[in-house]
Amino acid sequence: MNTPLLTLAELEQLQRQTLLRRYAPRRAVASPWSGAARSIFRGRGMELDDLRAYQAGDDVRHMDWRATARSGRPMTKVFREERQRLLYLLIDRGPAMHFGTRVETKAATAARVAAILAFSALAQQEPVAGLVLDGRREHAFAAARRLDGVLPMLRAACAAAGADNRHAADWPEVWDDLRRNVTRGTTVCIISDLLGVDEGQRAQLWRLAALCEVIVFQIIDPAEEQLPDAGRLRLTAGDGQIHLIDTGDKALRERYAAAMAERAAALRRLCHSTGIRLQTVHTHRDAFSQMREAV
Repeated sequence: MNTPLLTLAELEQLQRQTLLRRYAPRRAVASPWSGAARSIFRGRGMELDDLRAYQAGDDVRHMDWRATARSGRPMTKVFREERQRLLYLLIDRGPAMHFGTRVETKAATAARVAAILAFSALAQQEPVAGLVLDGRREHAFAAARRLDGVLPMLRAACAAAGADNRHAADWPEVWDDLRRNVTRGTTVCIISDLLGVDEGQRAQLWRLAALCEVIVFQIIDPAEEQLPDAGRLRLTAGDGQIHLIDTGDKALRERYAAAMAERAAALRRLCHSTGIRLQTVHTHRDAFSQMREAV
């Protein structure tokens, strides 16, 4: 089947929803990699932030003469600094991402998350670039500030799964490529189920997070947390092997839930220790409500 994960009409609806739901951030940006959102960094800009005593080298055009007259000493205005940053989307479409038991597949939710982030950035006049991973194949897209420049990447993220998509991403190589190709100050959003990401990649992730802000949107299907009691299931793995599982076995379901909880905890520890922000997005829940902090 060549049916796309999301149609053009669905993308248009996501764009309208994104524009309607935009709101001012509820807290000041705490990262040195700031963007068009309100920043704690002070410098030249349009928004007055504070007054302070004049210092040698300050622009005399920013003198506040009324404050100077009141205090009896030279006072100058300090403005909220305005910065723009590149949003870089890494969208995983590996074989495990085409799994789904509720509402839609993980790849469809990943495409939805990518579209929301891209539309939000464009609304703030920030450039968007990205990389779509179809297993080990990489499709890079240059930075664009207009919708027509970003749509090719979103269409690639929404495309139907390829018949030859049998190999997961080589994450160590992906981290090295990102570190070489992404400029300092970029915001990198990784949209993936993180299958194959582990403690052994800590050093690479730490170096990437030292270069730019990294936010991970981990896409989760509810069956990956709790195995449903659905009797005997015949499952096909990404490598084509067939497995028979008796989900009616309570002990099996308990072992599965414990293993999945430990994996989730390990990923949280890894992201926390490397300075990466981790946000989970479930396939069966509204994406906007789960991404409120990001958009």
